[in-house]
Amino acid sequence: MVSPEKDQAGIDKRFYMCYTYLCVFEVIMEKRNLTLALPRPLVSRAKEMAVREDRSLNDYVRAAIEEKIDRSSGYTKARERQLGLLGKGLNLGTRGRKPSSRDDLHDRK
Repeated sequence: MVSPEKDQAGIDKRFYMCYTYLCVFEVIMEKRNLTLALPRPLVSRAKEMAVREDRSLNDYVRAAIEEKIDRSSGYTKARERQLGLLGKGLNLGTRGRKPSSRDDLHDRK
């Protein structure tokens, strides 16, 4: 029998390590119920938007709250800035040439 925290091979699903720059973590988060008092027109518009995006109202509201928090924390701006740098690349001072060998750098001949 496979535990809910292990995959078929018996590896812990929560912590897969990759040998690239991208690592995947499956985070198990505790959920809490929340009761909100919202105006009827706002709820109606939110339901319409959720249907257009083929999502549940719960998922739509959760995503909206996450987006608001990310924006206010500066996370989104920092993430976009870093992704832009990754796409552009960094100046390594080689001016497009192949870097010197290790032996050339250390005068080992």
